[in-house]
Amino acid sequence: MIGFDAFHLVEELLTQPLQIIVGNVQGAFGSYKDGHELYNRAASDKKDLFIVEGASHYDLYHQPEPVSQAVKKLEAFYKENL
Repeated sequence: MIGFDAFHLVEELLTQPLQIIVGNVQGAFGSYKDGHELYNRAASDKKDLFIVEGASHYDLYHQPEPVSQAVKKLEAFYKENL
């Protein structure tokens, strides 16, 4: 059996500016916990963890208000870092 570790080499590879967005409604998928772990382990000096209140992982795909908040945050991040 082959295992997959999505966080393998995070400390070595994530050195560029990083924006992480998660909803604060935790589900079985684990994205809330994973977002925090990624933030804590990333080596970037310029990183931000944005938490969308009242949103789950899946709300960030198709619910207008959480998506709007995420897009606004990403727009500012891209303008500053690209």
